[in-house]
Amino acid sequence: MEDWEYDELFNLINEYYQDFLALSRGHKYAIARTTYEFQNLGYTEDFIVDTAIGEISLTQDKVFIGYIEGITKRLSEFKREKVAKELTNEEIEDLSKRINRVIEGLRTVEVDYNPLAE
Repeated sequence: MEDWEYDELFNLINEYYQDFLALSRGHKYAIARTTYEFQNLGYTEDFIVDTAIGEISLTQDKVFIGYIEGITKRLSEFKREKVAKELTNEEIEDLSKRINRVIEGLRTVEVDYNPLAE
């Protein structure tokens, strides 16, 4: 994680989401734009991004099926040992707990099948 600290990246993702949400184009638009801004940053960063986007999604009434499937698939591939050089033990533990909450939460949300970011 060359460019950000662990908490800093979570905060930045949430700030971007709030900024895009303020444009009054809706939650789906804000999620899509935020995801786009933070894609392909690196192995560890990508897990943080998916976790943060998953946490944001869980606050909504419905979650687009594409996000549910994509985030769940990617987060299920998390390997603690692969992030050990970039995160502290406390950060790894926190990320692991957050990932588990997101995966479990996405199993129970109401599914939105409309792909349009209205």
